[in-house]
This record gives sequence, structure tokens and C-alpha cells, in this order.
Amino acid sequence: MVRIIVLLVLLTSGGTTYAQYFQYSQYNFTGLRVNPALAGNTNYAEATFLHRTQNTGGDFRIQSDFLSGSYPLLHPSTGKPWSGLGILLHSDRTAAVFQVQEAALSYAVHLSVGHLQTLSFGTSVLFQNRSVKLDGFTTGSQYVPDRGFDRFTFSGENFSQFRGNHLTFSMGLQWQQLNRKGMPLHYFGISIFDINKPVSSFTDVQYQTPITTVANAGFRLFTANNLSIAPEALITFSANKVFTNFGARFQWELNDDPRTVGDRVDVITKFIPGRSGILGIQLHRKTISLGASYDFPVFGNNPSNQEAVEIGLQLRKPVKTRNQKMREKRLEEIARKKAERKVITKTTATAIDSINTVVTPVDPTSQSTPSRDSVNLHNAQPAVNVGPFAQQPMVVERKVLHFNFEFNSADLDERNSSRFF
Repeated sequence: MVRIIVLLVLLTSGGTTYAQYFQYSQYNFTGLRVNPALAGNTNYAEATFLHRTQNTGGDFRIQSDFLSGSYPLLHPSTGKPWSGLGILLHSDRTAAVFQVQEAALSYAVHLSVGHLQTLSFGTSVLFQNRSVKLDGFTTGSQYVPDRGFDRFTFSGENFSQFRGNHLTFSMGLQWQQLNRKGMPLHYFGISIFDINKPVSSFTDVQYQTPITTVANAGFRLFTANNLSIAPEALITFSANKVFTNFGARFQWELNDDPRTVGDRVDVITKFIPGRSGILGIQLHRKTISLGASYDFPVFGNNPSNQEAVEIGLQLRKPVKTRNQKMREKRLEEIARKKAERKVITKTTATAIDSINTVVTPVDPTSQSTPSRDSVNLHNAQPAVNVGPFAQQPMVVERKVLHFNFEFNSADLDERNSSRFF
């Protein structure tokens, strides 16, 4: 009960205590919270979840959850994003009593300003709700003699004063240069949150939300084989206070192809003056990323952040234009037909080989008669082919007379001869 009273006193003593714009240690997973211009700036639809548990000196924890989605709108001819949409959900829970819940919608426009360079402009609208959850706590009005406290009776207090909400607007500008894989080489961005400076009340105290300015930058400093080193910095200016997060990212590429997006491992080393040091590791694949980081005190003891653990997950899916889908479909059809031809050719070759196996092999010890080279001459064939010519002898017909009486041919011959003589 004492820690709850202390917490409420801290909340009522100054609006800047909970109006401060908080940034995560793995802020590459929370791009929409850094700059709304990062909405849909890649060719992937992304869904990101990040959880943070932070221990404090007051013997209570701060639980934070971040959920975002981003979708690019691609140019039909170039296939590059020309704009993008983003949605953000964020929740902070302090000692299961104080809660801050946020929901934001972002839109960004991306312009090509050079070879593999883009300039993005984005804007967002955010709704924030703050409340104190007093479930499980009782007051003197709920005490029943000889029975104890009854939570279901009226507490005698008006808890509506422990709720507040407001609507705020933000905008940002981001420049980045990519490599052939589509990964950022150099980038710089600046964003302004709470431009309208909304006025809201909490615990009957009205306050005006201050404007928060966030700048992020990074560049590829060193590259050797598959190893690269990139210094990074994130600067937050709010309520006349500056919070700096700077360090380096050591990246190891697991794929040697300079044009293909492959697996890579990132080691994060960051330092936040007056708060903590940060060590983290991330594994990035084509469609999924996993990350974990640990915050620890450095050069002093910060009661608001004794230690913290973050676990992040990001899922990605390539977004393609209609022309790209049709082209891939044609290529798949061509590849399928080629595969079918190869199967038919392989089947024919196998059949011929099976016939050859039936033929008796030649004995290498037997002597074979050397064969002479022969040349076959082929005469030109006419356009019309006729059959062979043949000559057959002509046979004169014979007449055979048959007499039904007998006669002596010799007598006839004598008579004829005497007549003529």
C-alpha cells in the first residue's frame, strides 16, 4: 500500500513525469514510434511485437508492450514503395496500477532523390488514455464491523479524476540510402511529436503536453568481407531535457551474394548517459527477425531503471505489384514446361539404353576385320518418280483346226501336187 501512495504522489507532483516520450532500446523494431515517415518504406508488409520489463528502485516493475503493422503501396511500373500505411498500439503498466495506452495511425510518402536514395515525409495521429487501476484496494467506507472490508460496497471515492485522454498529431522527415540488397547504408531523420500540444487533466491537475523532437542517424563506417560496423544515435528532446542513445551495431552477413537478402546477425552495443548501458543480439532472416537486449546500470545507480529486458519479434512478407505477379507466373510456367521436356528426354534415353543392354557385348580378345570407309553417292531424284521400264516379245496367234473325220494327208498332198503340175 505504501508503494502505491508513493506512486500516486509522484504522478500528481508533476505532469512531466509521465508525459516524457519513452524510447525502447531496440528502436529499430519500433520505427513508427521513432518517426512516422518510416511507415511502409520497404517492399515488405511488416508486423512487429516487442515486450519490455523494467525494474525500478521502488520495488515495482514497469511492463511495456508494443505492437505495430506497416504496409507499403508500390508503384505499378517500378515496383518501389511510393507511400505506406502504419498502425501502432502501445501499453505501459506501472505496478499494475498506473496504465498508459496509445493507438496511432500513420501515413508516409516516399520520393526517390537519387540512386537507391529515398526521402520520406510522414504524419500520424495518436490517441492516448491514462488511468489508475485501483482494483483490489479498499477504503474505510467499505469496512463492515465484525466482517472486514467489502469490495463490492461503495468506496465513497470518485475515481473518475484518475482518468485522462487526449489526441495528438506528429510529423517526420527521413532520408536513407540503400545497398543493392535493399538494406540501409546511411540514414538520417527528424520527427516532431505532440505538435498541437494538447491540454488534458489527470488527478484534477491540468497540464499541457510538451512538444517532443526526436532525431535518429546512422551510417556504415567499416566493411570487411561479411562484417560491417555502423555507428547509430537516437536523440530525444522533450520538456527542456535531452536524452541520448548512441553506440554501434556490429553486423555479420551469412550470405556472400551481394544482391540477395540473406541471414545476418546483429550485435548491439549502446549507452544512454545517466540511465544504462545496452547489450543486445538480433537474428534477421528474409521473413522473420528475432531480438533480445538487456539494460544494466553504468556509472551510477538510476532508481527509475535498475535493469530491463526486451524481447522483439518481427514478421515480414514481400509485397508485389500485379506486373511482378504476372511475370513470376510466366516464369513458373516456362520452368514447368522445361522440366516436363527434361523428363520426356530422360525417359527416351533410358529406353534406348535398355535395348542396348540386350545386345551381346563384343569380345575384346576376338580379332575383327578392319572396315573400310565407304562413300554412298546419292543421285538427285526428280520431282516425279516412275516405275521401271520392261520390254516383252510379241507372240503371233496360231489357229488350230479340228476335223471330225479321218483323212490321209498324203493323198491330199499328191492331189494338190498333180493338179499344179
